[in-house]
Formats: sequence, C-alpha cells, structure tokens
Amino acid sequence: MSQSETVEPDLARRVLDAHVAHEMAAMRGVRFLDLVTGEIDFALRAGSELTLDQVMPRELIKDVALKYVSTFRLPGAIPEVAAAIATRLKAHPANLTPLAKVVSRPRAAELIDALVEMRTLRQQVLRSLADNTGVQAGVGTLMRGTAKGAVDSGRRLADNLPGGSFGFSVAERVAGRVAGTVRGTQVGAAVDQSARELAERGAGAMLGYLSDTAASSVSDEEVRDALLEAWDALATRPVSDVVDLIDDDQLVAVFVGLYQVWLDVRDSDYLRALIDTGVDYFFDTYGSFTLDRLLEEWGLGRDDLVEEALRFGPPVIEALAEAGVLEQLLRRRLSSFYDSAEARALLG
Repeated sequence: MSQSETVEPDLARRVLDAHVAHEMAAMRGVRFLDLVTGEIDFALRAGSELTLDQVMPRELIKDVALKYVSTFRLPGAIPEVAAAIATRLKAHPANLTPLAKVVSRPRAAELIDALVEMRTLRQQVLRSLADNTGVQAGVGTLMRGTAKGAVDSGRRLADNLPGGSFGFSVAERVAGRVAGTVRGTQVGAAVDQSARELAERGAGAMLGYLSDTAASSVSDEEVRDALLEAWDALATRPVSDVVDLIDDDQLVAVFVGLYQVWLDVRDSDYLRALIDTGVDYFFDTYGSFTLDRLLEEWGLGRDDLVEEALRFGPPVIEALAEAGVLEQLLRRRLSSFYDSAEARALLG
C-alpha cells in the first residue's frame, strides 16, 4: 500500500471534520446573523434579474394545486378535529368580549353598505321567499296567531323595518277574515283547514308586497338604517351570545356536513376550472415581475425576511445541535464529496 493511499483518507476525514465544524459555527450564535443577511441579500440580488415566468412554469403550479385540492387523500378525522378546536375556542373566556370591540361600527357599516348595494341579490332573495310555499305556510301560521293576539312583539319589530308595518296591517286584516270564517263554521278539522288556507293566501300576498316594495319603493338608505339599528342592538352583547346559538353537537354536524360537501366539490370539473382560471390570472398578472418585486408586491421586504429568519432559525438550529442531529445532517451531506475519488485526487 502506498503512502498516499494511507494519508489521503485520513486527510480527507480531517478536512471534512473542519468543514463540518465551520458550518456549525456559522449557523449558531452571533455568526448566524451574518449568514442570514448575506444569504438573503444574495437571493434578492439574484431575484432582481429573474422573473416568475422564468423560474416557475404555471402548469407545474396547476398540477400541484390539483393534486392537493382534488386527488390528495384527506384524513377522515379532519371535521372532528376542526370541530373540537372550534368547540374549545367557543368556550374560551375571550367570547365574553362585546361584539363591538371585535368588529368596530365603521367596519360593520362598510359591510352593510356593500350588502345594501347588492340590490339584485336582495330582490331575488325576497322574491324567492315570497314564492316559497313553505315560507308562506310559516308566515300563515304567524298570521293566524295575529288573530289571537299572540304576536304583539312581532308587530313592534315590524314597525322598525322597511315596509314591515304595512305588512302586519295586511296580516291583521287577513287574519280578521280568518277569525270570522272560523266563527261561522263547524268546530273541527275543516275549520282549521279553512283558516290555514286563508292565512297562507294572505301570507303569500303579504310576502309578495314586501318583496315588490323592497324591489321598488324601499330605498337603500332605509335598508341601511334598519341593518345598522340591528347591528347597534347586537354590538353591546358579548360574542358568546352569537356563538352560543350553535351547541357543540350542532357544531360538529356543521363541520362534518361541510367536509362531505367539500369531498363532492373537490372531484368536480367546476373546481378544476376555477383552479386553472385562478393560476392563469396570477401568472398573467405577475409572471413578468422579477422575484424581488413580487415579494414587495405581497408586502415582504428584506427586513421582513431577516426578521422571520432570526425568529425561527436560532431555536430550531439549537434544538437540532443539542440533539446531535445538526452535525449528522452536515456530515452526511458533505461526506459524499470528501469520500469521492475526485476529492481524494485533489487532496493527494
């Protein structure tokens, strides 16, 4: 065996040890700041010369998105876990905070303004309600109660809503006819059926009027004022008054139901079309942006990158170093070179 064959492996091992020690020192302590800032500055300089289209083909993004949205196997425990987290959040003492401290009135007013401007949607919803026989039956029951004097509180509420007072006056008149019909017939199922039919016809007329009124004569300002008044009444209540409207079992059922809907939707051509359109729009808009400009466009500057690297890097690296994993990672990555014939030839 020649002297070089004896010395080369030993020299290669000592150089490897020195290289591993150098890298570990650079990744720990005060030197980590220099490493982070140097690497980020280099990446940003390089990114100023590369565009998104150059480094990331859009078809690859579509394939990845479709994989995780459409074909990736989702664990069945997802809805139960999500519901358990929601249940714990629901029971948190923070829910005693008044709603107005969570959502300010100006923010609520902005949302209400946006909703009020959706006139076509508002009109269509009201018209659908007016044409729905089930809703008519429910309002008809209410109107039958009006004849018995059981909805005084409902009348007071209606006085504060656009068109509500007129609607209740219609209800009272129809209900009066219902009461007269009941008195003039035999007591029994036929009486109740007659009253129900008359009340439901009156309910249909009332709902039709209200929907037509909302579509024509009720101003956006009236709707806005009514919604703001409802918000003001609700804003003084704690958040728990809202979240407690759904009990824990119902919460689980909601998440399970949403999960099942998602399983159906994720396999549809509709969702695939949405993904394709969304990815195409993103690349059509930002494909020509250089990478550093793209980061700035999304609110990530150099200082943000350095701050987050210093936030997460040191504790993770220290944990890996203390467990002996960091040295193993570096040695395993570098040793393939120092054990190679090329390195031995250079060291020899």
